Amino acid sequence: MSDHMPVIKRTESRFRNLFTKEQILVSITAILYSAFILYTSMFGFFPNLIQRSAFVGFALVLAYLTNPHFLKRSAGKSIGWFGYVCVVFSIITTAWVIFNYDRFMTQSTYSSAIDMLFASILICLLLESARRTMGSIFVILTVIAILYAFVGPWLPGDFAHRGFSFEYIVQHLYISSYGMWGTTTGVMVGMVSIFIILGTILSETGGAKVFISIATALGGKSVGGPAKVAVIGSSLFGMVSGSASANGAVIGAMTIPMMKKSGYSSEFSAATEAVAGTGGQIMPPVMGAGAFLIAEKLGVPYIDVAIAAAIPAIIYYVGVFAAVHFISLKLKMKGLSSDEIKEYIKELSFKKIVLLFVPLGLLIGFLVRGYTVALAGVYSISVAVLLYLFSDLNLKELPNRLKGIVISLSDAGKGLVMLGLLGACADIIIGMLSLTGLGVEISAAIFNLSHGILIVGLFLAMVTTLILGMGLPTTAAYILASSVVLPAMSNFDMNPMAANIFLFYFACISAFTPPVCVAIYITSGIAEANWVKAGITACKIGAAAFLVPYMAVFQNSLIMQGDPLTIIISSLIAVCGAAMLAGSMMNNFFYDLNIVLRVILFVASILTLYPGYISSGAGIALGAAVFLMARSMNFKKSRMA
Repeated sequence: MSDHMPVIKRTESRFRNLFTKEQILVSITAILYSAFILYTSMFGFFPNLIQRSAFVGFALVLAYLTNPHFLKRSAGKSIGWFGYVCVVFSIITTAWVIFNYDRFMTQSTYSSAIDMLFASILICLLLESARRTMGSIFVILTVIAILYAFVGPWLPGDFAHRGFSFEYIVQHLYISSYGMWGTTTGVMVGMVSIFIILGTILSETGGAKVFISIATALGGKSVGGPAKVAVIGSSLFGMVSGSASANGAVIGAMTIPMMKKSGYSSEFSAATEAVAGTGGQIMPPVMGAGAFLIAEKLGVPYIDVAIAAAIPAIIYYVGVFAAVHFISLKLKMKGLSSDEIKEYIKELSFKKIVLLFVPLGLLIGFLVRGYTVALAGVYSISVAVLLYLFSDLNLKELPNRLKGIVISLSDAGKGLVMLGLLGACADIIIGMLSLTGLGVEISAAIFNLSHGILIVGLFLAMVTTLILGMGLPTTAAYILASSVVLPAMSNFDMNPMAANIFLFYFACISAFTPPVCVAIYITSGIAEANWVKAGITACKIGAAAFLVPYMAVFQNSLIMQGDPLTIIISSLIAVCGAAMLAGSMMNNFFYDLNIVLRVILFVASILTLYPGYISSGAGIALGAAVFLMARSMNFKKSRMA
């Protein structure tokens, strides 16, 4: 659900090769983690501090069991005494919150010496486990946020504040729901986790191969078929995984070799899959974790966010698809052969389609009917498991299928580790921003720099979000942006849903925008490509992603707000704008373009950004003129040849 969200497939290779007893310990803990989520989703969550501390506690234990070494991950080595010490203290410090819940609620302004000790130990354990699991960048930001609360009185200018004592900060983070047990952790445990489990179960039934087979059947024969398979396959798989890294690793492992074999460069292959995979986070029904945070912030059902995001997601993929089509025309690329298509389609069977789409259909149905995300997810998982176990009458295979489900629950539990650590660290940052007022200061600075001009404010918000997103999981980038930038955007009196989607898009896009582009790193590794060139190419292929958020702000009809006719017309105009922008980036709009036509086409795409039929009509007219002129030029060249 973020670019660093877990890969929805068998993930044993991502973890150390433990000794047998340690493998069993890790697997049992991971299965219990998944069982905890399933149980509370079905029968009701515990009070916030209990539910969230248990969630983070499981994450800490698994983090130290799977990454116990301080300096590096050392494959094949035992956990060691220090790893077990960290595990024990992770259990003690989080269990202390559970057993002292009543006291914390009734005496929230008092903390004992042991409270302070356990809180300090837990914060250190959290930061170190996050460093080992997610890298240093987010941990450094978390530490800076805590230090900022201390040193406020000694800072210059508007960023100074009165400062807070060590006791007050630790108390704020540990015994209240405003610190590490805050809203972000609540969304992770209450909404996002259930979809990680669902995605892993569906992957066990062969979901990724089904999506590739469908994508091959739909786009394999057309011009640039292999690249279009990547786009279609990633958009479909993204509905389940909600993760750029999952798309890049799972779908990319199949599509990148296919593209390279057809003649595309390594850089183009890596870029196409990275951009297509990133779109999985904005593709309903299962979007990135940020979508659940949007629902929580706005106080609306998650299905409302999914509906609002549907048209922008379609426009995004139309732009990517168009870019792939235009560059394929320019390079005179062909589609897949009939034999190659048959090879992929043979994986497609009625049984596999049922195993994949019945649970997804039920999930959407439950959400539309107003079920909670957790309950809808549990029911869908239950149906998926039953269909998988009893999909045919060959009961001899039942033990193997049961084993597959158990392994999937273990994989899902390992995948939940990132959510627990990310949520707790993010809540620390948010808590410190709120406590010190830093978020308000940064928001005021952004608004003042924009001089109240909306387009300038949006541009500054975009740049800030992309900078915050460098090297961070998408969810973390969105959390920071919404805490720092969203208050500034509210000064422009824009639609709250559009403002959140704007930030969410650019938090996602940061996965493939250089210089720090996680999705590109993954796909470039698979393609053996130069990641810098791949990142630049990705920005061209995904140019529509930079346009769509602005269109959503200026035209709320694109987020399903307004009368049906206006929604349809504005959507069609936006689709044309995305296609024209792709053409200008790829230097082909069904026919090759010269520099003048390319610039005109770019201007035409920008005109579709603004609301009103005059500007949109002018943009469409210019695009049509470019098409006709390019066709005429191409016809003259062919006659001269």
